[in-house]
Amino acid sequence: MSQTKNPAAQLHDALLRVRELHFDASGRAGDYGALRRVEHARHLEAAVAALAEFDPRSLPISQPIAFWLNAYNATVVLSARSCAPGEPVSGIPGLFDRPRLTVGGYAFALDDIEHGLLRVNAPKYGRWSGPLVRGDPRLAFTPRLYDERIHFALFTACRSTQALRVFGPDAIEDQLEVAVCDCVDHEVRVAEDGSWIEVPRLFKWYPDDFGGENGVVDFVMSRVEDEALVDRVDARHGSVKLLYKAFDWTLNQRE
Repeated sequence: MSQTKNPAAQLHDALLRVRELHFDASGRAGDYGALRRVEHARHLEAAVAALAEFDPRSLPISQPIAFWLNAYNATVVLSARSCAPGEPVSGIPGLFDRPRLTVGGYAFALDDIEHGLLRVNAPKYGRWSGPLVRGDPRLAFTPRLYDERIHFALFTACRSTQALRVFGPDAIEDQLEVAVCDCVDHEVRVAEDGSWIEVPRLFKWYPDDFGGENGVVDFVMSRVEDEALVDRVDARHGSVKLLYKAFDWTLNQRE
């Protein structure tokens, strides 16, 4: 008799199926028109609904980060279906700050997951405090392991999004490093003389997660393969200007 998969595994498999069938090879552009049809999204919808009575604290210590990333990304995929092509995802009413899924009997907004749990109740950009107040029972769902690389694992369905990734239960550190290196390879530019570095805007929003501006430089350059370029940046002893890419919230609809 086959053993029934737990809800975390069901979510993983349903999200992976959606990515394989309805996203481009990069995982950034999705066919949201197809996903609006019931037959193409019902497995993912059912997997998200099944989380209502699932307690991710029952997972081994290394797995909750992967679970919450998949829950976040699946919720964004389903929510983005209400956005018309050419329109901004950020225009979806309450996309980030209204409850959008239930886990373990508690309602969660996307901000609750990203900032309340994965960033250990740190303030969202432009806010003064984390989204979860002291004593909020949802704080008990905070993963015991913290990793700033979660920024590169969160999908937002827009043209400036990180790729839609589906995280397995094992070796989450390696999976996050792949996400970071992919971002550095595709989105970071470094001046030939090492005088400036252009980076994704998330570094402007959350520099403290990386140790400040100097920490951002170290974080990025440690993943640049051109050793001569790294040496030219290092030779400037911290006097490197950071340039931040504009962020495009337009829905990234697959053609």
